[in-house]
Amino acid sequence: MIYFDYDGVIGNTEIGLFDEYKRLKLTMPELSKIQYLIEFDWHGWLRKCGPKKDSFTILKAHDPKEAFILTRSWSAQEGKEKVLYIRENGVKNSIIIVPYDVPKSLVVEAKGNILVEDQRCNIVEWREAGGIGLLMADTIVEGWTTITSIEEAFEYERKMRGHW
Repeated sequence: MIYFDYDGVIGNTEIGLFDEYKRLKLTMPELSKIQYLIEFDWHGWLRKCGPKKDSFTILKAHDPKEAFILTRSWSAQEGKEKVLYIRENGVKNSIIIVPYDVPKSLVVEAKGNILVEDQRCNIVEWREAGGIGLLMADTIVEGWTTITSIEEAFEYERKMRGHW
């Protein structure tokens, strides 16, 4: 099974996410990152950022049973808005929302499964739980099994399972 992270893999949500937080922090030093993310306008942000490359198109071209979306969420509102946005765009893959402070391998079985992730620390944790981690990046990163598109994850999985 392939599990795709949303932020930084399917969606462009991480670029600029904390710009406003940094500005607010200058006048509101007591504002915590968690509070900022809980109160954040996820509805608007997801639509503003859009999908990364052609990720929605690629996911829709494959059987939804081939892959799940496994995404962290800072709040119930963020999780809800991700589900609504993904469905509005016709993606039918199952979506699993993971609390921000819980390892993904505690929510789903990592062993023998693939996680496509842009955060190296999450790949390390997934591998320690017996999973296969693919780093999503714009260019090949030395020392990491790197992919640059969602389609490459499906190709990797077919090769791995001997269905090439």
